[in-house]
Amino acid sequence: MKDCIPLIGQQMQKQVQRFFTAEPLLRFAEAFIEDKLAESLRFGQLTVLHYRMFGGKGEDPCKAAAAVELFILASDILDDLQDQDAPHKPWMQTPLPAAIHVATALLTLSQQAMLQSTTNADIRLALLDMMNAQLIQSANGQMLDIMNEMNDEQAYLDVIKQKSAALLQFACMTGVMLAGQPWHPVVAEYSLEIGLAAQIQNDLRDLLRWDDKSDFLQKKRTLLTLYLIEGDTEEDLWIREYFEGRRSTEEIAKNHEIFLEACERTGTILYGSVMSRMHYNRFEELLDTIQEISPWKTTFLHIINPKTT
Repeated sequence: MKDCIPLIGQQMQKQVQRFFTAEPLLRFAEAFIEDKLAESLRFGQLTVLHYRMFGGKGEDPCKAAAAVELFILASDILDDLQDQDAPHKPWMQTPLPAAIHVATALLTLSQQAMLQSTTNADIRLALLDMMNAQLIQSANGQMLDIMNEMNDEQAYLDVIKQKSAALLQFACMTGVMLAGQPWHPVVAEYSLEIGLAAQIQNDLRDLLRWDDKSDFLQKKRTLLTLYLIEGDTEEDLWIREYFEGRRSTEEIAKNHEIFLEACERTGTILYGSVMSRMHYNRFEELLDTIQEISPWKTTFLHIINPKTT
């Protein structure tokens, strides 16, 4: 599947060069895409993979994959601008009004690119209808995440299903529908399970760090921080007090090692690992129910988790 990565990148660049006629818009967009191309383009690969898995013929799936990745790029830019936690990214080093404008332009461009991904009018309509529904769902989840008001495990999982998992669902389903197939409920379900597993892994990573991306220092409500602050032992009381605003960052700045020990002792790390594995196992169970996927399973698993294959 790695053979499609440069082709997806070329399609992304082709779209901005065609439609962004304002020199600053083109310049910033090309710089942002260049940064994106240093990654694996996992979402685009999933689009191409599902097109091939479901017997797609006669279309260039890299065009649809480019539309998917343009949206993911726009989403990443807006997410970083909201969180202010990725200072090394080129859009974080761009004047804020310009960065916001490029992101919103890329959102529109992703829809234009999807329109041009097929000449089949019925497939085009189905793709755009599905795309808009998924992106609106993701926008709802993003807003709930920004407000940071989740109070329990189920509320958090519901937000992630809307915010992150819906984008994986969008990527996979684009390939299915470009191949001429209808909405596939099993693909929809296992996409959500992949998204949940991946997000919990990200949460585990961001729980343990001690910098601007630390979920704990940022008082971000995730599955793991909610679990951690449930503890009521005397030695961990400072954790809840900080999270609830009763202690300052300066007061707990030197507590990283104590914090890591608490995450281990309270079972928070184990809890995160178990929850992520549970959703991943459910994904694999669902994957095995679709006959078309069998020849592609190893490739699929490598795309979503390259370190294990």
